[in-house]
Amino acid sequence: MNGIRRPVLTAITVLIVFVAFGSVKGPDVPAQGNNVFQLHAPPFVSVAHADEQAILSVIGDEGGIAAYFQAATAVDMVSVRDVFRTVEDETADYIVGSVEVLNYPESEDVHVYVHRDGWILAYYLAADPAAKVLDWRAYNASGNIDLSTKLENTLTKVAGYAVVNYPGCTYYDFRYPDATHMMLIADWVTGGTDSFQAYLPGNFTFWERSWALGTNDRAWYHLDGATISDRNCDRWCTAQGILTLTQLLPNQFHTIEVYAEGGDVGYAGLGLIYRVP
Repeated sequence: MNGIRRPVLTAITVLIVFVAFGSVKGPDVPAQGNNVFQLHAPPFVSVAHADEQAILSVIGDEGGIAAYFQAATAVDMVSVRDVFRTVEDETADYIVGSVEVLNYPESEDVHVYVHRDGWILAYYLAADPAAKVLDWRAYNASGNIDLSTKLENTLTKVAGYAVVNYPGCTYYDFRYPDATHMMLIADWVTGGTDSFQAYLPGNFTFWERSWALGTNDRAWYHLDGATISDRNCDRWCTAQGILTLTQLLPNQFHTIEVYAEGGDVGYAGLGLIYRVP
């Protein structure tokens, strides 16, 4: 079963994944799970110099789901500036701005903080659901094999401009500092309907349940028979949002369906931010 790169699994989160994928899936088009990431706060936030505390405080206040890494070498600050679509703040030591995500509109731009000492952080805003990170266009381009995130793909892009190696990233959600894990589940179909089941254990604390939909024309996303999103696009489009507690109650199975019209492709995703007891 393919999944997002570098998943971190614990015994208890593996149990969630196995329970989440029931027999409603056909063997030819499996839902992709096992995409569980441990969440850790960026260490540089607490050790920044005084002149950086103000901007890092802003990032902490406005930031949502994030991914970061520290390069082994210093950043070329002149070259990395060219990767930004817009620059929001800049000094000799750091740059903060937005970076375009390949094949997406400006509304999908990722906010990025780059420091000359090698720290690079990519994040979406607090109002954005965690499932927004799912990169449906990259997934489609890979032949539905490489399920990656917009944050990781942005970090890879920025690393190239910064002239540093990308060693992999760590995830964190600024909104929920006590959360320990993020899980991303994805499903896809071409011309028809496909579904998977999700089960949220009641002894876990869930801070966010979010959905994401992607299509190259017409597709919809159903949860337990109710329409969550129905998109009819002239070209590629995506949508995402938050699911309420009553929509995804714990200790029971929920069925998520994705439909794509004719020869169109549809992608459905579920994002969970939670704490393991």
